[in-house]
Amino acid sequence: MYGISCFILIISPLLFQIIFGKKAIEGTIKLKFGTITLISFILQIVLSILSFSIARYNFYQNLGPNQFKCGTGLFAFIILEFLLFILLTITIIIQYFVKKFHKKKLRQLK
Repeated sequence: MYGISCFILIISPLLFQIIFGKKAIEGTIKLKFGTITLISFILQIVLSILSFSIARYNFYQNLGPNQFKCGTGLFAFIILEFLLFILLTITIIIQYFVKKFHKKKLRQLK
């Protein structure tokens, strides 16, 4: 249970941004695109800390009585969180330009 939950936690802000960012651009929800973006960034930070805590807890529980602890797995997890943060930022930038293009297209139709 704890093994997969940390990965679900760090991916959920990206999925939230993709799903609700698209809905905000289309105008099918009341939240604005900026609000969705802010929620995604805050969720990414909070859930990254929470998932790292869960991963660290699992890592030390699996060691048992062994005293030797290598932090390479935890470092890889931090790098994964950083890459997902960059991917979230790229997704937001792409959605922002799609929103701009969508507004421009609507203005031309009127």
